[in-house]
Amino acid sequence: MPDQPDLPALSDDDLRETLDLMATAVASMSDRIDDLTAVADKQIKVATEARIAAFAARDQTNPKKYGDLLGQTLDSHLGATADALTEIVRRLGVQTDKTIGALAKSEDDRSRAYREVFEREQKAGRLKSRLPWFGLGALVLALVLSVTLPRFLASNASTCAVLGASWTTTTTGVDACVFYRR
Repeated sequence: MPDQPDLPALSDDDLRETLDLMATAVASMSDRIDDLTAVADKQIKVATEARIAAFAARDQTNPKKYGDLLGQTLDSHLGATADALTEIVRRLGVQTDKTIGALAKSEDDRSRAYREVFEREQKAGRLKSRLPWFGLGALVLALVLSVTLPRFLASNASTCAVLGASWTTTTTGVDACVFYRR
């Protein structure tokens, strides 16, 4: 026995109609398969994006990776700032040392100036205490010179002439400086 049962033969019109119905069914199925393929592509795309987002979320919530990323970011941004601050601190230290040196020199200069003023005041005080003695000495010197200077000047012929007197010898034979009235 054959596998297929005996069926009556179809006419050409029936065959054409059956073929048309089959072609319409295949075209409809093809359109549906195309629509399902587009839907499946969208689902695959959404699933892929969801998977990528899940991996990204897993990476974002990984504390070690987040800590490393945070450390790298801070190092890159704060490293230059820390270097600049270190340089500023170094320069401030140098300026502080210079300022301390200048202040110490200023203090030494001020102390020296005070010492010099004190020494001058001491000298002035000693001079004031000796001033009466200088005055007395000058008075004594003036008196001595007023007595001895004319005698000294008159004892020499050339200084006698400068004084406007005449150098002559007296009758006793002593040389003398004499002023004549005219």
